[in-house]
Amino acid sequence: MPCKTCGSVNQKEFPSEINIHPPRGWKEPDSSCVWAFPSLSICLNCGFTEFTLEAREQRSLCESYSNDLPAQRTNTAECD
Repeated sequence: MPCKTCGSVNQKEFPSEINIHPPRGWKEPDSSCVWAFPSLSICLNCGFTEFTLEAREQRSLCESYSNDLPAQRTNTAECD
């Protein structure tokens, strides 16, 4: 599939380790982070990167952060 940004087909998958911190303005800035280990699809021409969280990682984010985010920044449809 071509890159969504530049249209290149020069993309590769890379393993990763991502530490997701609490959202900006979170009421408890010292809250624990959520670790995720997605495969990154990186365009080697422009650097555009995509990944999808596994269900357990998404659930962990929803459980930790969805209820108290400001309304304009939250889409909790997937968290219910």
